[in-house]
Formats: sequence, structure tokens, C-alpha cells
Amino acid sequence: MEVFVSKNTIVIPNVEKERLAVEFELINGVLFFKEKAYSGIVNEFYSEGSIKTKSEYYQGKRQGFYSGWYVNGNKWFQRFYTNGLKSKIHLGWYLNGNQMFEYQFNTKGLYHGSVKDWHEKGMLAKHFNFVDGVEEGSQKIWDFSGKITANFYTVNSDRHGLIGLKKCVSVVHKNE
Repeated sequence: MEVFVSKNTIVIPNVEKERLAVEFELINGVLFFKEKAYSGIVNEFYSEGSIKTKSEYYQGKRQGFYSGWYVNGNKWFQRFYTNGLKSKIHLGWYLNGNQMFEYQFNTKGLYHGSVKDWHEKGMLAKHFNFVDGVEEGSQKIWDFSGKITANFYTVNSDRHGLIGLKKCVSVVHKNE
């Protein structure tokens, strides 16, 4: 394998996960190779040889795409990182190909925009909205049958509407 060294960074193209355990160390979210911040691609494979994940790093932090596949080759997830922080749109799919999630992030790694989750059979499970990591606007949750279980609006961190919490019930014991 060819190794490139430049300014405290070692670049090793297409590293297998097995080598990570021996030569790499993750410290406080930064990936090191032989005590130097790592830049390059890390691939993880299933035991039968197909690719499981591919992650790009720059100076020890995730940078760019982080993608995953199921053992059958179907896409599992696609995430994006900027300087080690989640950014842009993150997507995920169930094994059956149906959408699992869609999350939007700002450049600070916080939810910003719409955050959606789906049930495995394809029905929307959650649709929340965020501004710089804080709930803002319409928020909804549905159960497996499509029945809405939470439907509220968030303004200045105050929730208004059906928030989906169960009512408190008093329990009284009679003394005999």
C-alpha cells in the first residue's frame, strides 16, 4: 500500500477496517494514524467482502461523504460532514428500499430545516422543523396506522397543540 506524508497528515487510500483496530486511534472525535491526524478514505467491509461503509477524513475529522450499504448492495445511508460536523442533508433507507430518514443540518452540525422519519412500510412517522438546533414551527408524529399522535407548533421553544403526552392519572387506594 502506498503512503503519502505531508504536514502532520498521513494519506492512505482505501483503508480496511481491520487495520483501523491496529494502526488507528480515535481520540475525542479525531482519527489518528501513528499519532498523526489521518486524511484519506476508510472503507469497512462485510465478512463476505462487499462494502459496508465508506468515510472520507481530512486532518482526522470526517470531511465529505459518509455512505453505507446493506450486505445485498442496497443503499443504507448517505451523510455529509464538514470539518467533523454533520452538515447538509442526511438520508437513510430501510433494507426494502423505503426511505428511513431525511435530516437537514447547518454548518454548525445542528438540525436546521426539516427532520423526517418514516416507518419501514413507507408511511411518514415524524416531521419536525428546526432553526439552528431548536424546534420551530410545525411538528407532527404519526403511528404505524397513519393516525396522528402529535400535532403541535413550537414558537420560542413553547409547544402549542397536541404534543402526544399521556394525561396524568391520579391513583387512589381505599383503606379497608
